Amino acid sequence: MGGNVMRGVPVTPADPTRVLFVDDDPDWHVGLQEFFRHNPEVELVACTAAVAKARAILASIPIDVVLLDVMLGDHSPSGVEAAADIHLAFPHMRIIMFSSLDSDDATFNEAFLNGAYDYIYKYELEQLPAVIKAAAQNRRSKYGERLRALMLERKRELLQDADRDLLALLAAGHSQQEIAAMAHLSEDAVKKRVSRLRKRFGWQRSTRELAERCRLWGMLEG
Repeated sequence: MGGNVMRGVPVTPADPTRVLFVDDDPDWHVGLQEFFRHNPEVELVACTAAVAKARAILASIPIDVVLLDVMLGDHSPSGVEAAADIHLAFPHMRIIMFSSLDSDDATFNEAFLNGAYDYIYKYELEQLPAVIKAAAQNRRSKYGERLRALMLERKRELLQDADRDLLALLAAGHSQQEIAAMAHLSEDAVKKRVSRLRKRFGWQRSTRELAERCRLWGMLEG
């Protein structure tokens, strides 16, 4: 018997993979909507340019995969930071980085450390449906685990035991003043240690965020 029937039981088509696209270029919003318009396996649920809006969407409607542009807003690889923010809030979400950058190994590696599942270039658009499908089916990423382990080891080399203790206290919500009192150090000594850590990591955001990021990376464990 032909058609969508097997042994008398109708075969229900699989639900499409629900995708959220985060990119600050409205032309790409229109382009991807057209690209997936007739693809029954992928549903482009929403497009946004703002990471805060993306997190609100993720918190309110079912999404399977986030497609995240590497270059957001200020033309720096801020999408890599956004990947970490999304991964922290939604640790089981599959994130695919979408980029026009080529031969940028530092950005590529940092994206995987920050929780990306895969990384695809915009000029490889025809490969995107297969990558989305693999992500939705929880297939092993061809890069992810290996590069994440490599980058994590490099980050670990930046820390000594005392640094881990300091970051763990910061991640737990303690102020530098409280840490100084707990460790019987001067506030100035703690500030200098924090400053050295920030320089070592090339960190521009708040120290508390660095501590939280190191916790996310699993670097504060024994």
